[in-house]
Amino acid sequence: MTLNSLLLEKLSEKAGQDVTTPAGASVLCLDIELKTGITLGLNTVKRLVGVLPSEGAPRLTTLNVVANYLGYPTWDLLAEDTDMRGSGFGRKDIFIEMSDLEEDVEVEVCWRPGRRILIRHDGNGQYTVLKSENSKLLKGDILSLSQLAIGFPFIADKVFRDGKPLGSYRAADGAGITRLTISED
Repeated sequence: MTLNSLLLEKLSEKAGQDVTTPAGASVLCLDIELKTGITLGLNTVKRLVGVLPSEGAPRLTTLNVVANYLGYPTWDLLAEDTDMRGSGFGRKDIFIEMSDLEEDVEVEVCWRPGRRILIRHDGNGQYTVLKSENSKLLKGDILSLSQLAIGFPFIADKVFRDGKPLGSYRAADGAGITRLTISED
């Protein structure tokens, strides 16, 4: 089984080169071992990316390693996310429309590696950063947010710090946002 084009694109992005070539598959094989601590055989990786013909479905343990490499805990969650996302167009049900949330709602946003922010809706899609861990955003920053979704990058259209505009902010380009928690307390 060769992985679908979306997964091949994600793997190429993570590895830093096209993984559908023999050289790219070798780089991917080494990078998977480096990032996950688990060794996959080079021929296994080449089958996954279509360099070698596949004679059957890979083992679930192999697919779980690929999922871990891409920042997902299991293959099932990765497959569910990529099947659901498709191109992303026309799937408004997977996005949180940030301006639709009530004022004073708090949203925790997490992404890898170990990034976490807690933001509060001030109204009209404007959010104040209440807490920031391992992020370039700081407590007190004001963000203008349109939409957020698990598996997609975190994008703030505008960021203000101490009343001064800093421009836009983008994070979580790899595996995307890993957790969104909305609290109305």
